[in-house]
Amino acid sequence: MRAMKPLSSDAEHSVLPNDLLIRCPLALEQVEAHLFVLALGCLTKHSQRLTFQLTFADVLPDVNVDDRFAQLDKAQKRLMQPLKYEGLRLGKRFSHRIPLFTEMSIDQDTGLVTGVFNAYLREQLLELAAGYPPAQLESLFLRR
Repeated sequence: MRAMKPLSSDAEHSVLPNDLLIRCPLALEQVEAHLFVLALGCLTKHSQRLTFQLTFADVLPDVNVDDRFAQLDKAQKRLMQPLKYEGLRLGKRFSHRIPLFTEMSIDQDTGLVTGVFNAYLREQLLELAAGYPPAQLESLFLRR
C-alpha cells in the first residue's frame, strides 16, 4: 500500500476554481433551485457565518401547507449531496467532492428552513450571490 501524502488543512480546497458553482452540473429541480437561490440571497460580503433562514412560504408560496414539508424534504436531500468537480492536472485525472451546505434543517412546527453554507465555498458563494440576478441564477441551476 502506498503512503498518503499529508495535506495541509487548506491544500485540497485551494484548487477550487472561482466559477466552481457554474461549472459543476447541479441540474436542480425547480424547488431545489429556488431554495438554493433564496438561501444564497441571505448572504452578504460582511456575513460572519454563511447562514440562512427562510420560511416555507418564502420557498413555496403557492403550495398547499401540507405539501410544503414533503417538497422541501426532497429538495433538502438533493442539496445536501456534494458537488463533484473533475478535471486533469499534469495529465492525470482528479475528482473532488465538496458539499454546498454543512447543515440544513426543515422544521414543520416553526415553518422554517435554516442552514449553513460550507465555509470552504465562501468566496465562490459570495461572488455568485453578488454577480447574478436571482432569476438568472435559478435558470442556470435548473435541470436541462
